[in-house]
Amino acid sequence: MHTNKNSPWEWRELTWPDALSPGQAHDALEHLASSASLGPVVLELRATKSGLRWLLAAQPARILEVLSTLSSHLNLRAHTPRRTRHDVEHAAALRIVGNDLSLENTRISAAVRGLCGALSRLREGEEVVLQLLLGTRHRPPVRQKESAQDWLRLLLVGPAPTRTPSASQRHRSSQHGFSLTLRVGASGTTAPRARQLFGDLSGALRVLETSSTRLRLTGDTARQLTEAKAPWRWPLILTSGELLGLTGWPIGEPPLPMLGSIHPRQLPPPASLVRTERIIGTAVAPGHGEQVGIPIRDAAFHTHLLGPTGSAKSTVMLSLITADIEAGRGVLVLDPKGDLADRVLDHVPDHREQDVVVIDPTNLAPVGFNPLAGKARDASVTADTLLATFEAVFAKNWGIRSADIYTAAFNTLAQTPDANLLWIPPLLTDPAFRRRVLKLIDDPIGLGGFWAQFDAKTPAQQAEEIGPVLNKLRQLILRPGLRAVLGQSQPRFDLNELFTQRRIVVVNLNKGLLGSDAARLLGTLLIGQLWTKILARQRSGLEHRHIVGIYIDEVHDFLAGIPGDLSDALAQARSLGAAFTLANQYLKQFTPAMQASVEANTRNKIYFGLGGSDASTIAKHTPGLDVQDFLLLPKYHAYANLMQNGNSTGWISIATTPPRPASSDAAAIYAVSHERYGVPASDTEQQIRDLIAPTTADFSDSDDGPIGRSRR
Repeated sequence: MHTNKNSPWEWRELTWPDALSPGQAHDALEHLASSASLGPVVLELRATKSGLRWLLAAQPARILEVLSTLSSHLNLRAHTPRRTRHDVEHAAALRIVGNDLSLENTRISAAVRGLCGALSRLREGEEVVLQLLLGTRHRPPVRQKESAQDWLRLLLVGPAPTRTPSASQRHRSSQHGFSLTLRVGASGTTAPRARQLFGDLSGALRVLETSSTRLRLTGDTARQLTEAKAPWRWPLILTSGELLGLTGWPIGEPPLPMLGSIHPRQLPPPASLVRTERIIGTAVAPGHGEQVGIPIRDAAFHTHLLGPTGSAKSTVMLSLITADIEAGRGVLVLDPKGDLADRVLDHVPDHREQDVVVIDPTNLAPVGFNPLAGKARDASVTADTLLATFEAVFAKNWGIRSADIYTAAFNTLAQTPDANLLWIPPLLTDPAFRRRVLKLIDDPIGLGGFWAQFDAKTPAQQAEEIGPVLNKLRQLILRPGLRAVLGQSQPRFDLNELFTQRRIVVVNLNKGLLGSDAARLLGTLLIGQLWTKILARQRSGLEHRHIVGIYIDEVHDFLAGIPGDLSDALAQARSLGAAFTLANQYLKQFTPAMQASVEANTRNKIYFGLGGSDASTIAKHTPGLDVQDFLLLPKYHAYANLMQNGNSTGWISIATTPPRPASSDAAAIYAVSHERYGVPASDTEQQIRDLIAPTTADFSDSDDGPIGRSRR
């Protein structure tokens, strides 16, 4: 902006989240007029073809106090101007001939509307300025007490004729006021055009004239306006109420010309915005363009992105994921559509390509994971997690009998080396296989007692009990892709490496190729196993709990993998260094309990344009915003309330940043990952066949060899 080292002014740009009522604006100006210690104040309205901006200046030592005075009455945001405050080339002054200006609210609103209308006709490159320079304060006149001489005159001569003051006169006489000057200026145009523009402005303000007042234009110098210089003699004295229509503030009911609707509101960021490499977008409030992001330490407060398809949720997630990858952090991305997974592989720097692990069930040699794998001491946690997962996935057909059998099966296999979920059918249907497994478990009271009762039943009774269990398992058994992933007893990739080796785990569960149910089941199982790994970090010291980013799109399909109360789980994950970033399209995709948990435990919130019911619900929890703001939010724009250094930023208007061009060979990274960690589906399939259809010798009671494939 234009600066002058000798200037007595410090400038701020004002933004208005809402239109102002005349009462609000008058209270603010009255407070300003009654505070002589604040010194002179400059109010400017600057207009170009592209829009309006409001500036305020005061003495440097008084600027914060002036802003505080106004903020106590007005909903405004102030920031140091980033755009140039251009010198004007032509200027004039407005003079008032007569006693007073109108105090009627309707006329004040009409003057503002007319002013905005006149400014809406500007041409490209033109700028017009309306400047109020407020100087000396004036108090309301004091009514003098009647003296003894007044009483004597009343007795001898009688009462003098008096005129009863009007209501407006009484109101005006009760107000504080200013000595001031009112100037208009223009740049980027010719002198004749400037005179025309000044005439349009003065014409709009003539709505404020009364029967005893006239407004007229007189000459002034451009330098006086540019430098906001006080005149040798103040030409005007007006009360706070008379100033309302001259400020150019957005007073009146929206929409206003050039301002339009106040929706969607443009909310600026706080002055204390923290710089970080984890960028979600840029601030779009007038005068702002800073990058806005979530520092990694604050990512552990968890993040929720809400918005329909195409709103740019994936773009924001990709930006955060890329930043985490470049910083060397462990990252897990679960994508049920496949697009985000592909884009992540396009943005892996050279030094991290060897850290990438892609889990894609459609590959002929997929990377597997085994939800039953883990240390013996974690067996009960593993079993509980699997039970919660299956109960959530099959909630509509879940009963006491299924829960009883699954509890026993999961606890049994969680204590069996190399067991996987596809061992459950032979465990339930093959007595020889069951005996071999139970030889490895020393729990005669618990599991031993359950299986003893089970073996005592007739085959018909057993078939009746395990029928519902096997029906659910067919979701896994009938899908070759799921068998190839979950049938690996000893996967070549261990999910622990996400934490210990800071791997980049990209899970591509493309519903279009896998089917919705299969993708949901596999993703939920993966989140369940991930949760057991997160809980295992409790054994590590705080210094070893570096933050790992967990990114889940369409999160409502997979959160069931976390057992117990989700609120408690998210709070616990924060202390264990797991930063969840959760995205979904609509609130109704959540259960009521899930929605409440996500709302309460994700402190970083990024909301895009929303539909009617979601906009209504979210607006109740977003101070300063209402339903229309979310309904009218443009594509690729969002409101964000973030944590930075442990403090909330308040709601900020942002525009998402387009993703960078691809910088890596996604196909090569994909191929290397499967070559290193994948197991041919044909090999896994053969092992499953051998397991389901064993020879008699394989499962004779006399054979005490290990179950499953032998370690090389």
